[in-house]
Amino acid sequence: MGMINTLQERLRIPALLLAAFSLIALAGCGTEAPGLSTITVTPFGAPIILNPVTVPTPTSPTTKTQNYRVSVADAGGLPLNGIDVNFLGQFTNGESINFGGAIVSAPNSITVTRQTDDFGFLYFAITAPYYAINPIHVPYNQTAVGSATGGTLGDGTYFYTVTALDIIGGETEATAPVSAVVTNSTPTATDGSVSVSWAAVPGASSYMVYGRIAGSEGALINILNPSGDPLTWIDTGSNTPTTAPCFGTAAACNTTGLSLNSVIGTGQATSGAAFSTFSINF
Repeated sequence: MGMINTLQERLRIPALLLAAFSLIALAGCGTEAPGLSTITVTPFGAPIILNPVTVPTPTSPTTKTQNYRVSVADAGGLPLNGIDVNFLGQFTNGESINFGGAIVSAPNSITVTRQTDDFGFLYFAITAPYYAINPIHVPYNQTAVGSATGGTLGDGTYFYTVTALDIIGGETEATAPVSAVVTNSTPTATDGSVSVSWAAVPGASSYMVYGRIAGSEGALINILNPSGDPLTWIDTGSNTPTTAPCFGTAAACNTTGLSLNSVIGTGQATSGAAFSTFSINF
């Protein structure tokens, strides 16, 4: 009986080795992924900030990195090792972006090729300086909408403009104000408000909202640590206008020059017929 078991074990070992060899062969079958393969790209963790500084300058060594985890598998879901993956990055914002080892600045595209490692995985890093040195632009798509409720504004037409500020307090120029009409339930009522909205500006650290009287718009609020796109602020009438904005050309009024280096774009990963896209925004 023991001899039979030994014979079975001797036959079993080559069979296991053959199965393992077959699996390895499936997992490493050339430089391009075979037909019906899939590529998956997902952000791996939050952006990593390296060497943060209290007082930033254009030459600060601070960087930020977003890692992406890339996996390639065949039609049966088996990982594919040693497979070339071609990456294309198309950027609309960002300076000195290290795209998997190649440098590009927006607005431009760039391509690199990387190879999967064990278990069909590879990690792809996008790194950029934390601070940008280009002036930021005035907020786009500014709108103002009046309401008969939500505040203490009386009947009338109100005017608003929004500027963006960089990380050291430099401010963009102001564009021509947008207007909103408030019509209360009765001419003597003062229950109105105005909702002011604008598109987020890459690199802006805060926004200044100016408004109320045409030709005499004053600062109403400085919105710190903004989030969302578009952004909205409601003028209820409780803020008192103070200093006036600078209307004019960017050359005359835009004092920005150091801002957060927002890296925004779209990435594509391909190998053979396998294809995947992913958003870049950090």
